[in-house]
Amino acid sequence: NVRLACTGGPASFGPMGTKTQRAFTVVGPCVPRGLVLQKLAKLVPFGILVDHATHSQINISTQCRLALIMPLIDGKAEKAYEVIGGLQQADDEWMYQLKEKEHERAQHVRFEMG
Repeated sequence: NVRLACTGGPASFGPMGTKTQRAFTVVGPCVPRGLVLQKLAKLVPFGILVDHATHSQINISTQCRLALIMPLIDGKAEKAYEVIGGLQQADDEWMYQLKEKEHERAQHVRFEMG
């Protein structure tokens, strides 16, 4: 069985450590979230979980459902969504929705900055 977990955020990766002991490592605030998602992916039928931020970016082209509320290491909780399939759309509908989403984000950034 294949299980996938997807999250995003700032992270650093590469060989880290001392001259005598180096390891390829990934560090950043999204790493613990990804670990929790990966462990929880075995609890859902399709085995593909995404966090709330990733869901808000992919919901134009995918069909998702709220799967669970995942506990995070810092004591907070966040919604996790199960990806259950692609959306059936007209060939050019996704481009229209993508442009609308970009416009909404631009308005949101202007509101925060202004």
